[in-house]
Amino acid sequence: MKQKHLVLLVCIVIVLGIVYAIQQNSRKTGSDSMGKRELVPTDFSSDSVAAVKLERGNKTVTLKQTDSGWVVTERFNYPADVSKLRDLFIKLCDARIAQVVSLTPIQEEELSLTPGKSVTLTLTDKNAGMLQRFVFGSEHNGRKTPSQPFAMTGGSAGRYLLLADGRCVVVPEGFHEVDSPLTDWLNRDFFQVSDLKRAILKRNGKTEWELTFKDGKPALAGTIPADKELDESKISSLRNAFSWIRFQDVADPKAAPGTTGMDKAPELLLTDSDDLLYTIRPGAGTDGKHYLRVTVAWKGDARRKSPSGEKPEDKKRLDAEFEKTVRERKEKAAKLNKTLSPWTYAVEKNVFDSASATRGSFLKDKPKPEPKQDGKSSSVKPVK
Repeated sequence: MKQKHLVLLVCIVIVLGIVYAIQQNSRKTGSDSMGKRELVPTDFSSDSVAAVKLERGNKTVTLKQTDSGWVVTERFNYPADVSKLRDLFIKLCDARIAQVVSLTPIQEEELSLTPGKSVTLTLTDKNAGMLQRFVFGSEHNGRKTPSQPFAMTGGSAGRYLLLADGRCVVVPEGFHEVDSPLTDWLNRDFFQVSDLKRAILKRNGKTEWELTFKDGKPALAGTIPADKELDESKISSLRNAFSWIRFQDVADPKAAPGTTGMDKAPELLLTDSDDLLYTIRPGAGTDGKHYLRVTVAWKGDARRKSPSGEKPEDKKRLDAEFEKTVRERKEKAAKLNKTLSPWTYAVEKNVFDSASATRGSFLKDKPKPEPKQDGKSSSVKPVK
């Protein structure tokens, strides 16, 4: 290789080295100005979180970890929706900052990053020490608009946040959980009577009506007037009300019975095909809401009746299977009763109406027979 070629090659290498150094320095500078891309430190663990507080204006939702699990403080420590909370933690840990933006006070107002409009999320540990705090503003639809002066790469949607270190950032995640109303944080596990076998309504200890179901067909105990018949649509309403039952809210466990209507509530006893007995007490509250309380017990046969001529080996196997089924049903009833019985639930009016229906509501008028017509009156005259 000629000497001038060698010198030229060395110069090229030196120039490339300088360009690389400049690029690396530029990247480092850009990275430093961006700051960390994670919303939470990489070593953050949700296991260290003992309380979660969401604040918007004068509305607050506090989720707190207790010995019995996560609860909603503003709802008398009713169990919280743990799956919803877990989803929020996962999104916080997975979220990455898409942009760091600089906003004027007017832009902060427009993007709902000011008190009263924003949602502040605070995570604290068991000693009430703050772990993380985020201020959530409006959603980012991905496009640049007058009220939203920054666009994200690819036009993806996201949300504006103010971080504890003072940065305003955009993340490609909506975090819709933080906008949920208080009651949406309640654990929605409830009861369902999916295969109703018997329904009895009692007022002041006396049976007002009794419905039984065999092969899906209802029967109403007692005499039915000659001009009446069962209204199966009303009976279906009763069955549907408790096969798809949901609650809206919970009442203060210390509320006086007169406040929730429990002082005048009848008793609706529902027995399903597994012999679980649900005793439901519906009440009309003085606040215009409708409530119910429920207890659960198993009321089936504890011993199997063996048919005559059953082989000893079959009896042993079937008895063991029967005992296992009885044990499982008792455990289910005990678990439901422990979960539900301490609480008074606010429910929709149609549930209250079904739980306090009168006997007459299950009856309707029989269709009246068509009047008889003679040949002359029934003849059709030709059109002229």
